[in-house]
Amino acid sequence: MKKVLSLCALMLVMWVIPAYAFTPISSPDASYLASTTYINIASIWDGTNVPSITDGTLTVSFVDPGSGGALPMKKYTAPNVTWATWSAAPDSQRGPGDTLPVLFSNGATAVRFNLSMPVSTFGFEAEPNPFAVYTLTALFYDASDNLLGSITQNVDGNAGARLFAASSSTPISYVVFSGQVDWAAGAFRYALPQGGPVIPEPTTMALFGAGLLGFLPLRRRR
Repeated sequence: MKKVLSLCALMLVMWVIPAYAFTPISSPDASYLASTTYINIASIWDGTNVPSITDGTLTVSFVDPGSGGALPMKKYTAPNVTWATWSAAPDSQRGPGDTLPVLFSNGATAVRFNLSMPVSTFGFEAEPNPFAVYTLTALFYDASDNLLGSITQNVDGNAGARLFAASSSTPISYVVFSGQVDWAAGAFRYALPQGGPVIPEPTTMALFGAGLLGFLPLRRRR
């Protein structure tokens, strides 16, 4: 009986505690580009303060991680007069000789990217503002504020933009992106979940827990 109780308790713990499968994506290769949707912001005028971007399906809103208030980013074009450098393929989705619309953090070093719906894959490219190497970090969270995983890279502000992207079995609801200095981000891409783990409803969990507790009086009586 004791072994049965231990097994049931273990099953309950495994059921309640989620198992996160978080997979960073190192470069915007053909597989990544084909499996994700690009939010193209090229039509926005350079110099415009942008509180959010959308492709009509997913909206990404820019928020101050501390206050929760809106934190608009400024649209530029790279490489161009407005944003001088960016990397090119294979480190960026930008082809050699092409330009890429990007969003400057407007002097802020940390911005939260709120997603209008949970996604299975989310990614973007980023480059620090100064022409030097700085550390940039992306923290990926679910709807319950659980940290799913993180990506930290040392990125060169002189044509060194790098991809910050990941897939997760638990859908991604927002990303907090930060650096030692201000930065620009572009090439926002996502993929919607194709189904997900079945999460038991509270009533089901209550019944399961009650069933386990029911074993305890039997054990004591024996």
